[in-house]
Amino acid sequence: MLKREEYDLEFKEKIVKTFLKTVSAFSNYNDGKIIFGISDDGDPIGLKTTDEECLKIENMINDTLDPVPKYKLEIKDLDGKQIIILSVFKGKNTPYYYNGKAYRRSNTSTLEVDRLELNRLVIEGINIDYEEKIIKSKLKL
Repeated sequence: MLKREEYDLEFKEKIVKTFLKTVSAFSNYNDGKIIFGISDDGDPIGLKTTDEECLKIENMINDTLDPVPKYKLEIKDLDGKQIIILSVFKGKNTPYYYNGKAYRRSNTSTLEVDRLELNRLVIEGINIDYEEKIIKSKLKL
């Protein structure tokens, strides 16, 4: 049994679209991991054909998130069962949208951001890009 779900850790028994909200949340606010093949209690259940499942996860992220965040997929063996670990990294180009909505984590839940928070994410994304442009222009001098 693994530890329980936390702010930066989510368990999924199987691959269903709801994990994409959590990918948006992690990309917008903090690094996090989603582990597939684990029950909500932290017990390993395992997945079949994990290579195909990794491709399915990759396609779901690439096809539905805008912009596409940075992430890493790993297949691991846990208690004789195959699991997939999806590591999602906080991005610089916030907000990261899933189906036109941005998400955040609240304890172990994933929630849609409100309009005020969405504005903050947009400004944060613009500021980072602007600062990078300034730095690049100074390096050319």
